[in-house]
Amino acid sequence: MDLQFEDLTYTVKPPFWRRGEPTKTILKSVSGRFAAGELAAIMGPSGAGKSSLLNTLSGYNHKGVHGSLKVNSQVRNEKLFRKMSCYIMQEDKIQPMLTLNEIMMFAAELKLSNSTLTKEKQMIVSEIQSVLGLSEAKNTRTECLSGGQKKRLSIALELINNPPIIFLDEPTSGLDNVSTTYTIQLLHGLAHQGRTIVCTIHQPSASLFQLFDHVYVLSQGYCVYQGSTDQLVPFLSTVGLHCPLTYNPADFIIELTDGEEPQNISKLSAATNNGKICLYKMKKEKNGCYNLISGNFSELNGNISSTKLLPLPSINYKDISEEEKNSRTWCIDFPTSSWSQFLTLWKRMVLQLYRNKVGLNIQFYHHLVCGLAVGIVFFGMANDGTQFFNHMKFCMGNVLFHAFTQSMVQVLAFPSEVKLLKQEYFNRWYGLRPYYLALQLSKVPSIILFSQIYTTCVYFMSGLPLEGKRFLVFSVISLLVGFVSEGMGYLVASIFNVTNGSAVGPMIIAPFLGLAIYGFDFARQVPWIMDQIMQASFLRCGVIGLVLTVFGMGRKPLNCESEYCHFRNPKTLLYYLNLSRDDPLFEIIKLVIILLVFRVITYFTLRLRVKT
Repeated sequence: MDLQFEDLTYTVKPPFWRRGEPTKTILKSVSGRFAAGELAAIMGPSGAGKSSLLNTLSGYNHKGVHGSLKVNSQVRNEKLFRKMSCYIMQEDKIQPMLTLNEIMMFAAELKLSNSTLTKEKQMIVSEIQSVLGLSEAKNTRTECLSGGQKKRLSIALELINNPPIIFLDEPTSGLDNVSTTYTIQLLHGLAHQGRTIVCTIHQPSASLFQLFDHVYVLSQGYCVYQGSTDQLVPFLSTVGLHCPLTYNPADFIIELTDGEEPQNISKLSAATNNGKICLYKMKKEKNGCYNLISGNFSELNGNISSTKLLPLPSINYKDISEEEKNSRTWCIDFPTSSWSQFLTLWKRMVLQLYRNKVGLNIQFYHHLVCGLAVGIVFFGMANDGTQFFNHMKFCMGNVLFHAFTQSMVQVLAFPSEVKLLKQEYFNRWYGLRPYYLALQLSKVPSIILFSQIYTTCVYFMSGLPLEGKRFLVFSVISLLVGFVSEGMGYLVASIFNVTNGSAVGPMIIAPFLGLAIYGFDFARQVPWIMDQIMQASFLRCGVIGLVLTVFGMGRKPLNCESEYCHFRNPKTLLYYLNLSRDDPLFEIIKLVIILLVFRVITYFTLRLRVKT
């Protein structure tokens, strides 16, 4: 499939807090063409607009984009185009805690239809591993792969469903010379099977430069050259810029257009008509000078090799019906069903969680040690009528432990998962709903287990009555506070990065905490409006729920060794706290509602993140 773009402009507006600044234009009415069967490179100095052009062509950037985008000379349908292309980003974002073969099989389960047998999927995966030189590392965990292997794995994951169009941002970034050469040769071979492969590259060596069939050079948002690599030097000669024989042409044109001599950019941009002229052939005259023989987009044809390492299915964009192009069901039109996506993603997440031995050990010892510590501090106090304030501290401490533990785990860990989600969702591995459901359910067993370790320690060591119902309600309320806090952590992590989230997370908990502890010493004098505001604090719901669990539910009078114990009767304490009910069911219902609210808001926040 041939990609064309005409008069493409990309502008970036300043954020709302800097509205006084002018709009910045990154791409300035550029045109160009990338043909099937060719390995194309987008080059240019730093800040020239290489990544912006790639992001615009791939559809990753759509705001502020103006111009004409075409496929096979037809106006491009963005929804349909997303099905036929993939985008491999500069940073190798790969799921951790899985072997190379496992992650490719999970990708095959998501990207290949349900009718494809598991044996057939493994054969496809093995073939791709063989072609990309990954067979020897198939049992190696992804975090142990070398930089070159990670880059090839990123390519291998997207080749599973054999897309005809591949975009790569700086595929050689961070690689040594050997890995760089291997990667470019690999892309060259894949392109010559009929794919359209476009990548950005900063400044390749002379040998690597010759591996590209087509090069598109940008500078300050203008196209200064478009055509084959072997015609770059003759083209420069026609405008009076002669490349020395011992010079790398790629280095030479970058130096010419680095901004120090603006007249070079104007001269070259005018010679190519800002990308509308594609230099594919030069004619040498008797006087030693070159004349340009340029072609428009419709006259240029890609030279497709007959190599068939990974056969590319024939796709004719013109044969696709208008009804399919205009279909609004493309978002759910995945190769696999939503249920199949959910099961695959859930299995992947559970396996990753189980493989994370360090994380599991940290959580286990954290809950065990904290449970024992809190149990020792409040040892035997739960049945002492003279320890009113310690009773309140006990309930608040349990709620705060679950709140900070579960929220900060997600604040620190989930931002990296969001980056992976954006990449896999953009490349249409799965839908957001099955992913989000799998995410919510995959961690439930571990959270229940670790919370129960802590709860069991503090409940029995504090001396609470040995009643099964009371212990169950105590555990449920503590667990619900943990789930609500986890949802709040997901919400923060879906918006902010780790650094900002680490500050925002505690900042959000602070007002909930203030509302949770407010007014316990003068509960019956709290104004009605303030009491309604306090109901919005999930921490207060947790504290009140634990207070009712500890002192309600028909609790018998407490022990009292002194002459007078004002709070010996649990009903007196509940009256002092202005709690008319004896059962924590209402607090449990409120916690469930708040839990659902946080989860729903997080879902829509993620939806905005993956679509921007």
